[in-house]
Amino acid sequence: MSAAADPNEPIPEVVRSEHLAQRRYLRFGVDTVRYPDGHEGQFVVVGHPGAVALVVLDAEGRWLLIRQYRHAARRWLLEIPAGTREEGEAPEVTAAREVREETGYAAGHLEHLGGTFMVPGWGEEYIDYYLATDLRPDPLPQDEDEGIAAPIPMTLEEVHAAVADGRIADAKTLVALTLFERRRGGAAR
Repeated sequence: MSAAADPNEPIPEVVRSEHLAQRRYLRFGVDTVRYPDGHEGQFVVVGHPGAVALVVLDAEGRWLLIRQYRHAARRWLLEIPAGTREEGEAPEVTAAREVREETGYAAGHLEHLGGTFMVPGWGEEYIDYYLATDLRPDPLPQDEDEGIAAPIPMTLEEVHAAVADGRIADAKTLVALTLFERRRGGAAR
């Protein structure tokens, strides 16, 4: 028997939504839902407009990673470029902007690799993943809270080694690696 969700299974109905706060692009609230059998449950929800993350490949086929301070983790993380979508913005528009802001290059080609919910137990954030290739210098200013230095080129083997030894501990980078490997035929389909 498959563990996949049944697309015909009814979705619980939202019967109440309480807005608690909003900070920048994040919305905080509590939803009360009613299940098909009639019982109700409450869920804390962090609303998010969505994001993109990019596997950026240079002309030699190396990944361009960034080192960015992530305050919630209280450390600098080695990760792929990524960014939050503006409200109502198409993910490919965000992808084109973010690759320029975070690497200093524009991508001549963007290919959608897939997408994933990051923390579906309490957050709405959905990340669309892209492969960015055919690069040319075309930087945009970074967001004021980023402080990203020049991109760090790494071969695919070096990326795998950085995952294995814990230098890459960022979930979106691990998901991107899985999607990239699937695209190139390196993972089970």
